[in-house]
Amino acid sequence: MINKILVAVDRSESGKSVFNSAVSLAQATGATLMLLHIMSHDEAGYPLLPTYTYYPIVDDHEYDAYQRQLAEYKQWGLDFLQNLTQEATIAGVDAEYTQLTGTPGRMICELANNWSADLIIVGSRGLKGLKEMFLGSVSNYVTHHAPCSVLIVRTSVANFDSESAQAKVDVTSE
Repeated sequence: MINKILVAVDRSESGKSVFNSAVSLAQATGATLMLLHIMSHDEAGYPLLPTYTYYPIVDDHEYDAYQRQLAEYKQWGLDFLQNLTQEATIAGVDAEYTQLTGTPGRMICELANNWSADLIIVGSRGLKGLKEMFLGSVSNYVTHHAPCSVLIVRTSVANFDSESAQAKVDVTSE
């Protein structure tokens, strides 16, 4: 029986598909959702500390600017999770949320174990070949290390093509 569903979300289109799938499944089973956002260097928009060598060399002004950007990024993540939690509640699903920092696959599996999740729902970025080998695959890691069942929500190829086409339009219109 599925009582607890851990849902790993981000702000991508596939993240919205993952969320929608999780809400539908929770409505059907009466499960509780735990919405999880992982703050990671891999996610677009994550602030990076300026470095000039292997070690960060920054003055106080640069470091303060970085700390402000990081605080804004954290707050954005919490606002994002609160909005999704509110959407789930409106749909009649019990939901809570948490935001963690770290390696996404490892953090998802760790929380699933600590929270005693019955199911993990993650998205797939659709990486293939060398990109998958060098950048890794969160869904692949979770599938092999999760303490429970895993559902991978794939975004259709048409969605990836339309996102690419939109990006090309945006770039050329500047």
